[in-house]
Amino acid sequence: MFGNHFYHATVRRFVAVFGTLFNNISVVRKDSSGNVKSIVRVPLAYGPKEKFLVRIDEQPDPTDPNVAIKLPRMSFEILNITYDTQAKLNRNNKFLVDNKLYYTYAPYNISMNLSIMAKNQDDALQIIEQIIPYFQPEYTVTIKESISDSVKTDIPITLSTIDMTEYRDWE
Repeated sequence: MFGNHFYHATVRRFVAVFGTLFNNISVVRKDSSGNVKSIVRVPLAYGPKEKFLVRIDEQPDPTDPNVAIKLPRMSFEILNITYDTQAKLNRNNKFLVDNKLYYTYAPYNISMNLSIMAKNQDDALQIIEQIIPYFQPEYTVTIKESISDSVKTDIPITLSTIDMTEYRDWE
């Protein structure tokens, strides 16, 4: 119906860039005198938080060092993709790259959800404080397009909310 198959992996690239923003976050654990006991890198994975919470519930002993999933951790997922009527471009606009003619992209907004799961509030707050200073309320990243390395697109990422879940079953 629409013609030949094509796939530029634009949405996939955006999801990967979104995840990359949050992949170097860590939590510092201190003893009662304020000395650093350990620094824990917070794992990040794509998927709904419910998937990870089910895996945590299935663990017989969460304090076992061989547990496959540990807290704190973060996950992210696509919530929805909506057409942006405010940014509509003329569909006759075209651009030339490497002697090939391309049409301008249709403007869409991709809503993502970032979930932070932690056993205690201090871990969650440390994670949040490493994220929110960069969003005022948006952070813009530049993405290379798959059609050519010379074509780059600025993508504004707006942080509207952060979802925190304190997991209390491990008392």
